[in-house]
Amino acid sequence: MEYIAGFQRLVFLALTVAAFVVQLWAFVDCLRFKDENYRAVDKQSKKFWAILLGVGLALALIALPPMGMSMIFLNIIALVAGIVYLTDVRPKVRAVDPRYRNR
Repeated sequence: MEYIAGFQRLVFLALTVAAFVVQLWAFVDCLRFKDENYRAVDKQSKKFWAILLGVGLALALIALPPMGMSMIFLNIIALVAGIVYLTDVRPKVRAVDPRYRNR
């Protein structure tokens, strides 16, 4: 039984670190684009996404061990914000950015 518990801890750690990496990627990527790009595709403002993803990144950082299981719910909420940004907002904002138009 100790092997199973140890394996579960490793899986939980890997998922928590993966969630943190996704949040970090979304936050840094959000800061790369201008506010005009967000407004052009009608996806809130850069400030909105920077605050939302910054709070999500802070929650993901807090959820890393040793806090662990006590913060899992907040980490899931933060991860949803990062996934929404990366799958919905980022492609549209990137499409109107002049740096990426020819690619």
